[in-house]
Amino acid sequence: MSQPQTQQLGSGQTTSAESFWYVLHCIAFGAGYFAKVPVKKALSDYGLVQMTGAEKFWYVVQNIFFGSGYLAKVIYKKALSEVRFGVQPGYGAQPGYPSQPAPGQSPYAG
Repeated sequence: MSQPQTQQLGSGQTTSAESFWYVLHCIAFGAGYFAKVPVKKALSDYGLVQMTGAEKFWYVVQNIFFGSGYLAKVIYKKALSEVRFGVQPGYGAQPGYPSQPAPGQSPYAG
């Protein structure tokens, strides 16, 4: 099994299969788009992205119906709160980069 490809935030690309499935999800009553909105809201709360006017509108609509947008956002925001920047030991390490931090250095240094 090969290791997953590491991408930089904001400059990653989707594979052709991922693009196909996203479009298919969006065709099915906008499910793919609606699923993306709470994720964008969570990222927006951390200042990583800006939501479009349409995304803000649909986030409010999702919250009107049983708070589904908010409840979905909570899950993504919790995951984002656990993100640590930098190369994690044993995961995605590149040749020439130490897998462990030097003594006294933060393991999360970027």
